[in-house]
Amino acid sequence: MSALFLVIVQFLQAVLGFSAVRGAVSLLPMAAVMMPLSTISPRLADKYGVRALLTAGSLFVAGGLAFIALFGSIDGGYLSVLPGLVLVGIGMGLSMTPGTTAITSSLPEDKQGVASALNDTVREIGGAVGIALLGSVLNSGYRSSVASATTTLPADAANVVKEGIGGAYTVAGQLGADGPRVLHAAQNAFVSGWVQSLWVGAAMAAVGATTVFLWAPKHRVAAVSTIDLDDEALFDESMFEGVVAGD
Repeated sequence: MSALFLVIVQFLQAVLGFSAVRGAVSLLPMAAVMMPLSTISPRLADKYGVRALLTAGSLFVAGGLAFIALFGSIDGGYLSVLPGLVLVGIGMGLSMTPGTTAITSSLPEDKQGVASALNDTVREIGGAVGIALLGSVLNSGYRSSVASATTTLPADAANVVKEGIGGAYTVAGQLGADGPRVLHAAQNAFVSGWVQSLWVGAAMAAVGATTVFLWAPKHRVAAVSTIDLDDEALFDESMFEGVVAGD
């Protein structure tokens, strides 16, 4: 999701010409489906199992990214990416809350600080890896696609265009009649790299779906209780032989 925000906002602003505010507002449909689903997903997880919700959520994310990669285009505009954004929102709404619950419920109450830290760390790592990977794929695809449009430009201008689509806007404004050609080529090159990054994101989400289907707990893990050994009702120590925390 973090990586999607990086690449989709650039598409909306640099390719479709949206303002920063309009680009941000265009992402609200994701929140419109994500927030209600986040409130009911714990009940769905209790009914169908954590594994089912996490797998389904990851598949929705993969499907949404694949939809945008297949149908998102300059000519199609915002409506060509809207259904994919909604699918991603559904996927995140289904998986985020059960994923958090699976982590926090696997540790006792006095270890909830550790569970919360682990949950936040996993999300931060996922966001950082996603942004780095998809951003790199996008940049690489853009640079290779736009190279042919810069062969007639001065070396300095060509380098600026290759740096990113923001540089293409700057150079295009200084080229006069040749500016629209360069800008159009840069926009198409951006879409080429953008589509590649979305396919990588879809593949990552599909791998995530496979992983949780194979290894995630089927149902919510009951929290481990802390036993007060000073309580009058003491248990025989043999009861705890071989017991592993979390079983």
